[in-house]
Amino acid sequence: MQKRTDYNGVTYFYSEGLYPIRHGFSTRLGGLSKLDYTKSLNLGFYRGDKDIIVRKNIERFCEALDVDAHTLCVMPQTHSTDVRVVGAADGGHAIYTPAVFSCDALVTDETGTALGVRVADCVPILMADPGARVIAAVHAGWRGTVGDIVGKTIQKMCFLGAAPEDIRVAIGPHISMQNYEVGEDVARAVLNAVGEDKLTLGHLRPSGNEGKFLCGLGAVNITLLLRVGIHAEHIDLCDECTYANAELFYSHRRMGEKRGSMMGVIAL
Repeated sequence: MQKRTDYNGVTYFYSEGLYPIRHGFSTRLGGLSKLDYTKSLNLGFYRGDKDIIVRKNIERFCEALDVDAHTLCVMPQTHSTDVRVVGAADGGHAIYTPAVFSCDALVTDETGTALGVRVADCVPILMADPGARVIAAVHAGWRGTVGDIVGKTIQKMCFLGAAPEDIRVAIGPHISMQNYEVGEDVARAVLNAVGEDKLTLGHLRPSGNEGKFLCGLGAVNITLLLRVGIHAEHIDLCDECTYANAELFYSHRRMGEKRGSMMGVIAL
């Protein structure tokens, strides 16, 4: 995965594997937010910034990606496995118009449509079948991950004409395994999702604290992607940790509720 800083100071990550589909994973750099904990490219409403500041930040990020912010569809995310197919008519949803639906993944095959998911430690996943012109954006926290939200999203993409062997996947910055300690309930859910025969120390390992484990959410999602036919060479995993790099990223686990939000965006 590559890092780029646009002329307006917006710094983001992108995957050459998704070329020529426009896309990017934001960082906290390049925006207008002034609060200590949202400074500077906060892309989430209800974090302390005025709505106009958040909209301007979204517009700055979209401009860096050559995307019209009015074509961008986002939504309230609920850590579900709900996937929704949207189109150009949904442009601006939950940015310029009130939210009328919630989910944790979006899929489209309509030109002139951009999809976005917000994160601050969870896993942002952008997917595209460039030939079929079908794209998706996924928010995968631990609940969505163990519920196989990536598999459900790929099913929706294939319904629109995509093929698993042609889908390219970019997994953006998220909390790393060494900084993501979970309890036995989450560990058990990961084991059930991956399967005992496929489980490795890249998915789960003891943390050293009683009853606690370290979880690799990126690795779990990769295993589930491979299971539904995505080719390993078509998966680009970012190794940046949102928890460890305070200069580049907001982190819910590091900062709590007083933090901004980042976004993964992909557009046709």
